[in-house]
Amino acid sequence: MKRFARVVLILPAYFLSLLAQNTNPVTPRGEPENLADTINRLIRYHDFGEYDLEIREVVDAARDFLETRVREARKDEKLAAVFDIDETSLSNWDTMFDCGFCSYRTQLKLYPNAKGSAIIPVLELFKFARSKGVAVFFVTGRPEKERPSTIQNLTDVGYSGWTGLIMRPDGNQEPARLLKSRNRQEITDKAYRIVLNIGDQASDLAGCCAERAFKLPNPFYLVP
Repeated sequence: MKRFARVVLILPAYFLSLLAQNTNPVTPRGEPENLADTINRLIRYHDFGEYDLEIREVVDAARDFLETRVREARKDEKLAAVFDIDETSLSNWDTMFDCGFCSYRTQLKLYPNAKGSAIIPVLELFKFARSKGVAVFFVTGRPEKERPSTIQNLTDVGYSGWTGLIMRPDGNQEPARLLKSRNRQEITDKAYRIVLNIGDQASDLAGCCAERAFKLPNPFYLVP
């Protein structure tokens, strides 16, 4: 009888120990953050105002610099500003969100007629530059075949009067950091002095030839 009682006492403790083991599973040490958690953080960053606030801070600094630079410019200087398009001048948030932050190429396949909306602080900076006589060039990684739709989109949301729109040659696979640097060199070869370059990727700003570069936030995708 005593032996049976001892077994009765031991069994609950044994099963409790198994339960404790099951509530502390072994997990991989090097496992990255779950994609769902990452996406939720991106959505909160965008929707709760932090993204817009950081854009405004960068653009305000760019405007202050441009205002000073124009005031101090020599009479013979042809000042220019370079603007990237996607996630700089235009926002593709709706299509990015719908496709789970897929690449731009995938967005084109899934949403061939999608239009970006103006990023308002950047549109204001564009208009300010134009009002000061600064020539504005769009330099984008979009392929040349998208020129008509890109012009239409930019015009529809309020961008007008730019000096040039430089796009990626169809079929060109050159990294943006090299292609865009060469594009800016082409602008300076026309006797312009690029005083401001604004984009959302480090590759938008790498290389020559701007006096000052301003990077907007973009944790949504990366362009080398």
